[in-house]
Amino acid sequence: MSAAAVSFAVNDRPGVSTETRERILVAARELGWWPSASARALTEARTRAIGLVLARDAAQLEVDAFFVRFLSGIQRALTAADYALLLQLVPEGATAALPAYERLASAGRVDGFLLTDVELDDPRFAVLESAGVPVVLAGRPVGECPFPWVETRHGEGMDAPVAHLARLGHARISFLGGRADYEHVQVRLARWRSAVSAAGVSEGLVVHADDDLAGAAEVVLAGAPTAVVCGSDALAMAVMVAAREAGLDVPGDVSVTGFDDSPLAALGMPPLTSVRVDYAEFGEAAACALLAEIGVAEASAFSPSAPELVERASTGPPRVG
Repeated sequence: MSAAAVSFAVNDRPGVSTETRERILVAARELGWWPSASARALTEARTRAIGLVLARDAAQLEVDAFFVRFLSGIQRALTAADYALLLQLVPEGATAALPAYERLASAGRVDGFLLTDVELDDPRFAVLESAGVPVVLAGRPVGECPFPWVETRHGEGMDAPVAHLARLGHARISFLGGRADYEHVQVRLARWRSAVSAAGVSEGLVVHADDDLAGAAEVVLAGAPTAVVCGSDALAMAVMVAAREAGLDVPGDVSVTGFDDSPLAALGMPPLTSVRVDYAEFGEAAACALLAEIGVAEASAFSPSAPELVERASTGPPRVG
């Protein structure tokens, strides 16, 4: 049997019969042989890797439920396609990440990029469009964007906690979100406002947190809300800590909801009511979309599942009087 026939069979190319292909693949499995990814990359003029640059401190990833689940979904798609993930951590902010994108693109170290944490007027768009590499956004862009994108239904996740708190009798609900220049934060804020209006209750304070979560928690509690809807579990935990330090009971004096339903949510004191979004399916869909842009997979539609409110002991009726 020729080397060419073996190459055609293991690389799933035409040129050999179905019976011959199957015999070759059976023999390869019995011998424990697998085609070299680096050799395939050379023959295909591809790196067989995608890039993901995260503007995060490494310590943040330890408690960030979104990225843990998102990365697991990415890896699920890449493993099936025999691709690798090149992950780089840089200082926070899209502008600070630009040199990393430029280096990876100019050196040809990846076949394409996934972009997360989409910002308003995101500076990465122009840089990567000029580089001419395939790009897919994990998140809906605001305004014009030269790249395709996929998105969850995370905005809908603001509806359930507001409705839940209104049913419990809360008449004024505050909002604590992340950085105001993040697109996903603005989406959740807008949906929270719509949900508050639909529930017939009043808006409390709107506060955004950058790095100082504790300070932001103190500010939102200074408005004396009976309920706070938070854009992440980390923010909700900061509110609960600040409430205890101020001598307030959760949920007796203030009810708190989080977002992401991280492992910490069930371990909180009290356990945290939180919104769960399937970020693993999101990561897989984003990676599959990028592989399709690169040309190594078929494009497929993404139908994200609905967010789910997980009710726990951090929410309850407001204290009478």
